[in-house]
Amino acid sequence: MPELRPLPTSRFYVEFDGITEKMIKSVTEVKFTGQTAGHEKPLASTKAGKTLWQSTSSGFEENPNVTIEVYLIEGDMDFYNWIKSVMPKSEGGDGQWTGSRKNGSIVGYDSSDTEILRWNLTNAWPKSYKVSECSSESKDLAIEIVEIVCEQINRAK
Repeated sequence: MPELRPLPTSRFYVEFDGITEKMIKSVTEVKFTGQTAGHEKPLASTKAGKTLWQSTSSGFEENPNVTIEVYLIEGDMDFYNWIKSVMPKSEGGDGQWTGSRKNGSIVGYDSSDTEILRWNLTNAWPKSYKVSECSSESKDLAIEIVEIVCEQINRAK
């Protein structure tokens, strides 16, 4: 039996092409949901009254996504500039959606700093961007919240 090496949820990192060295607060669940077709109703009735059913994969319900929370650092505008690059010009963006997609990775480490888990994200782009609420009563640090959508997520480790 292999040695069990549970992954602590606090030991991870996220990076994208040209966007590295960030102070990542959190990453939500890596999520993609498949669709099925053909299972809604019987396909046919056969000899002896047997009913045939068929279910098959028909892609994703929506593109795979992940939400990343990053601490705001003075002068660091990488995630903001990324979302601005993919926004249409008519909405104040640069209109460079196709050329601004990036590949990236979510990496998990064990307690000895060894990489033991990796998801690779292909052709990712930011779907939404927001900054945490500011309040005079808050003791929290400011964060950027970026929802990333991609064409594909593959677990490499």
